[in-house]
Amino acid sequence: MPVLHKAYLFISLVLIVLVGGCSSFKTQEPVYSAKVISRADLLSGQILFGEEARHLSLPEDRVLDLNERMIAYVDRYVPKNHAEVPQVRNLLRMMVSAGAMGMEYDMSKTYTAREAFRKLEGNCLAFSYLFAAFARNRGLKVSFQEVEIPPEWDQISDELLYLSRHVNVRVHMRQSRDYVVDIDRINYKPHYRAWKLSTNYAVALYYSNRGADYLNDGDYKNAFRYLAKALKLSPRDAAIWSNLGVLYRMQGIHNYAEKAYFIALKYDRAHRSVLNNLSVLYDEMGEPEKADYYAQLAREHQMRNPYYRYYQALEAFEQGDYALSLNHLKAAVKYRDDVKKFHDLLGQTYAKLGDEYRANQAWEKARRISYRN
Repeated sequence: MPVLHKAYLFISLVLIVLVGGCSSFKTQEPVYSAKVISRADLLSGQILFGEEARHLSLPEDRVLDLNERMIAYVDRYVPKNHAEVPQVRNLLRMMVSAGAMGMEYDMSKTYTAREAFRKLEGNCLAFSYLFAAFARNRGLKVSFQEVEIPPEWDQISDELLYLSRHVNVRVHMRQSRDYVVDIDRINYKPHYRAWKLSTNYAVALYYSNRGADYLNDGDYKNAFRYLAKALKLSPRDAAIWSNLGVLYRMQGIHNYAEKAYFIALKYDRAHRSVLNNLSVLYDEMGEPEKADYYAQLAREHQMRNPYYRYYQALEAFEQGDYALSLNHLKAAVKYRDDVKKFHDLLGQTYAKLGDEYRANQAWEKARRISYRN
């Protein structure tokens, strides 16, 4: 099944890989290597829409723009002459408090800042766009960041699978520690690793998400327009190239899909969803050896994901297979030794196996991690 990358707290129409790369491997030669397909060909849309492609315009949704009503609203709640810390707190209170905007979290809703203000709902991208736009209007320095969260997969149709990612906002304070603002305050943990995103890349995620939604709806023209716009803003993003490959595969244009996937691999050779999508493509093309090859690479990469191994361990534990649970947990803590729930489950697993000493060691480690965070 093809994997699509969306950013819901950030969801993306492809499978994103956040841990170390696969072991060294070689990509097999493309089936269509004799025919030269350029990036310009992929982004022209001509093979999809014929001459009509010449008249297709890329969307311009002004993702971070404020309108006059929004500026008047923030003027009312957050005067510019307030100090930094009160400004940040008042902005957040304004957006989430029931007495003000009362914005609600909905992981399926990717909106611009203006749409999020009007609808008072949205996913992490929508919330982050709106907060960042308000904060910049107040003169605050903010940046977007992607957060490494435990992976979540959501099957949305017989053909497509979404993988969740997460984005929030960091406020760069002049006289105190930076402040992280996140709509998903229940699931977000301060110890999650995060990395800065450029504004262009953060906005590209909006267009990629919308493209994914259009693709799921069968609106291939708008799916193409939005994915092409995303790639204009972030031309080196493996996930977006992979999403474009999914579009071409769903339209039966296998050589273009293959080219898009190989471009994605150029930027991230260990991108599990690209490997998975190549396997699906070759299976559809009647190339079982290539399909099996890329499926195995995807599987090897998945087995290096500590969160995947944790959930495999949890499933084995619930089924009473404590030896298998222990095997998965040892792998999980090998890759990530700083996740409390890994050690909690490790302690429970050792206890079930009758090893009280190691169980207590694991629980003590979990307590130390909890204390640090």
